[in-house]
Amino acid sequence: MMPESFNVPPDQRRIYYRVALKMLALLGVAMLAYVMLSAVLGDPDDDAGQSGGRSVDISDLAPGEVKAITWEGRPIWIVGRTPDMLEADAAFSDQLYDADSRLSRQPRDYRNPHRSAAPEVLVVVALGTDLACELTWVPPEAAAEEGWGGGFVDRCRGSRYDLSGRVYRDQQARRNLEVPNYRLPSTNQLILGQTP
Repeated sequence: MMPESFNVPPDQRRIYYRVALKMLALLGVAMLAYVMLSAVLGDPDDDAGQSGGRSVDISDLAPGEVKAITWEGRPIWIVGRTPDMLEADAAFSDQLYDADSRLSRQPRDYRNPHRSAAPEVLVVVALGTDLACELTWVPPEAAAEEGWGGGFVDRCRGSRYDLSGRVYRDQQARRNLEVPNYRLPSTNQLILGQTP
């Protein structure tokens, strides 16, 4: 013989199941809302968010070299520029689509001819601006044979960008390479994700 607590009428049992199901659904919605808000606003327990960015040591960055890193899931290239590279940029500026970087995604403080905090260091997101394809670095020496000053080439469509990440005219891409938020607290350190 079963105890009386198990002898619940079927209608009342359905009510219990409905209440339990609604409570579980409410818990699921609350957990989903927490996850979404944490992703948008940042988790308060996350130490990386508190520090305000990622520090990168650039003491080993030689002039004419490119340092490749990944930040927030995107490839970032840090280019050590020489005075000759900066002169080459100036020589080809009349062939650029947006030489003054008016249509570019970059910090306002870096809206200058060299598009950076310091002329000798360029920081760009290493993805083409039309299809987000990877880029190839073309040093000025290799590009001289082809009649341009060197820089970056989109691997998908072949769009060319100068040594400051500005797109040349008559290319598939119409925007300059993106410059992320960063600052240079010293000549040996760069902090990504912080405004200048």
